[in-house]
Amino acid sequence: MPRGGPDGGDGGKGGDVVLVSEAGMTTLGEFSRRRHFRAAPGGRGAGRRAHGRSAPRVRLAVPPGTVVRGPDGEWIGELLEPGQELVVARGGRGGRGNARFASATHQAPRHFEKGEPGQERWIELELKLIAAIGLVGPPNAGKSTLLAALTAATPRIGSYPFTTTSPNLGVVELDDERTAVIADLPGLIEGANEGHGLGHEFLRHVDRTRVLVGVVDGADERAVEGWRAVADELRLHDPSLLDRPRRLVVTKLDLPEVAARWPELRNSLGGDWGTPIGISAHDGTRLDELRLALGRALDEADERAALEPEPHELLVHRFDPLDKARQVVPEGDALRVRGRRIESAANRTDFTNDESRDRFQRLLERQGIDAELRRLGAREGTTVRIGQSELEWGDEE
Repeated sequence: MPRGGPDGGDGGKGGDVVLVSEAGMTTLGEFSRRRHFRAAPGGRGAGRRAHGRSAPRVRLAVPPGTVVRGPDGEWIGELLEPGQELVVARGGRGGRGNARFASATHQAPRHFEKGEPGQERWIELELKLIAAIGLVGPPNAGKSTLLAALTAATPRIGSYPFTTTSPNLGVVELDDERTAVIADLPGLIEGANEGHGLGHEFLRHVDRTRVLVGVVDGADERAVEGWRAVADELRLHDPSLLDRPRRLVVTKLDLPEVAARWPELRNSLGGDWGTPIGISAHDGTRLDELRLALGRALDEADERAALEPEPHELLVHRFDPLDKARQVVPEGDALRVRGRRIESAANRTDFTNDESRDRFQRLLERQGIDAELRRLGAREGTTVRIGQSELEWGDEE
């Protein structure tokens, strides 16, 4: 302002993209229809020291149990409890207006900062269901029927293999005071740990269960062989799964032929998973006994957890050498300057502004980058890349 000094206001912060764990959600299906999400930029600063408005966050709902990884598989975070939030792309910091750079010796600066670019990235979302009890077994073993008999869930049930292509959840009443979430997990076939059949689509959901319940079709003539294949796949996927409390159930005990084979099946299936429990989901045979067994298994899981608590990953700041360090490396016919702080400074500099350009040059000299560029052969016309900026080296006369 003439005779009024600098009055440029700051720009607002760009919006973040945030994942929010929402109770009641059970799938990531929404992201199969839309995969790109963008937050708005912050508002521009203006004269009279008017600051721009910060942009709102873009909040994306995901189900509890969502694991977030980068495109190369690096772990970013996970959301386990409803209401948890995870910022997956941060909005850029707003630029500073010229009023910020006024001083007693420089009362009319023309220098200002551009807004910092927001973060842009691809992420991978994976859902691992959170259930206390997981029903495991070969295809068409009766897991969905058992889930429906124990809970109020209404899974789709058919008489063909792979009826269940995605997990179903229900709440089972263990006694007058306790309930637990139970999951009917898709059928497991030989080679699932290598991705055969539903493969890892099934096995990943086992990871968070506290109790495993093996379900065996008593009417299957190869019931014993089929169950042993399932147990082997669990062991090959993660041997620690077999350290958890486990129970084994044989279904369809209401059928006369299964009732006749029951003593033989009980002897053949007994072993690491304990003595099997014969039940019928159709007429309710021994379902109360199964509920009691599930309650005892959860008590056992609680006791083990108290003795050997699972380690929690500490979310601590890890020193990044690029925070303060600088590195100059050849990049084709150009030179590339790397370093988090110097790249951020370059992204915020308006190189069409003489004062801003001179200020950035002094920063290069102060941090020793200017000398390093010269040592590596920077001369008149050399291309120098810093952050998103591509500059042409020029020596002052």
